[in-house]
Amino acid sequence: MDGVTAYQDQTTVWDPIEDQVVASVPDASQITQHPLDGFFRMLSLPILLGMMIGFFVGVFSETWRFYGLGFFCLGFVVFFAGDAITGREKKSAARITNAVAANGFLGGTKIPEAKVGKLARRIRSLMTLRVGGSIPLVLEHELWGETAADIPFWMGMSVIQSTVYGKGPKANIRSPQSGAHGEFASFIVAYQLDRDTRIRAEIMPEFATAVCPLDRDIKTESTEFNAKYNIRLTMSAGEEVDAQTATAELLQVLTPAFQTVMIGLAETYAARVIIDHDTVFFGGYRNMQTTDEAALAALLQQAIVDFADAATAFKTYAE
Repeated sequence: MDGVTAYQDQTTVWDPIEDQVVASVPDASQITQHPLDGFFRMLSLPILLGMMIGFFVGVFSETWRFYGLGFFCLGFVVFFAGDAITGREKKSAARITNAVAANGFLGGTKIPEAKVGKLARRIRSLMTLRVGGSIPLVLEHELWGETAADIPFWMGMSVIQSTVYGKGPKANIRSPQSGAHGEFASFIVAYQLDRDTRIRAEIMPEFATAVCPLDRDIKTESTEFNAKYNIRLTMSAGEEVDAQTATAELLQVLTPAFQTVMIGLAETYAARVIIDHDTVFFGGYRNMQTTDEAALAALLQQAIVDFADAATAFKTYAE
């Protein structure tokens, strides 16, 4: 692949939380399909519906409470048993490792819990539910690399089983095996600017409706961009820049060309961005409606490349 960096087995790389870490070149893994995987996938939807019914029966019916809560708990047991028997978590980890190795990146390892906590505090709005706005991005694994323009980046990601109707949110390719079952992949990529923007801005998917009559966010000249994104700007205590100047600097970053990029990524990934002084966090997700291993691996690789390219584009406009 063009632009792949030839890393040593272990390389010191930039990290948005730890500043610098030592990352390793991953080894590709062989993914094998467990014979019962399809069976447990078929059970997931009826069990989910049954758990919902059991929960409501257990809460609102005194006569059938024991049976309702019992079925609800049984659903959890079946889900965990399916994961344990088919090795679903190990396969997801192997899929990520293979995608990282195929792109010539580093890592693909599990994110330490302490680091997940630090990330959650720094980029909380990316990892929490905004009712009527955006779903949380879950991070389990991390990787490091460089874009084709030699810009270092860090990425956190996860791939989990999903069950959807129709195309599903942000659906991707559909293989001959496509159905209600697939994989939900979420990503957050971070990279460092060469200058301190002196602001913290959050560019998130726009709320379905106004949160309240006084809800106002920063607007650009693009009606389409404003319809897709909600822009919030906050100033840290002690900053030597006024809000009006900071808003003007933010709008200089959000050039018409970059807004076009963001509009496209809103359609593809439900993209969202946090500009935190000299660090930018760029996130999104895809609901991959396919159970084909080769299709999932190729799709995951493409998502990594798309986010790296988006990071390069944003850095270009910000500087």
